[in-house]
Amino acid sequence: MDIVDMIVHVNETVPAERMNELEEVLRTDACVISTCSSNPHLLMVTYNPACTTSGNLLNIVQAQGLHANLVGL
Repeated sequence: MDIVDMIVHVNETVPAERMNELEEVLRTDACVISTCSSNPHLLMVTYNPACTTSGNLLNIVQAQGLHANLVGL
């Protein structure tokens, strides 16, 4: 299985508890392997590109009421 890492930048400052909730929401997607937040604005998501896209995962973040975009690597 191939895996892809993506970084999501959240424009708002997200408190640690809220970021943990966001990680949990993303982990409910069967294609997401792991999530990790390194600070109140950044979230790394590891996923299987065979069953979802970075755009779909970004939509999940934005559906939580946050303004976010992908960070190019």
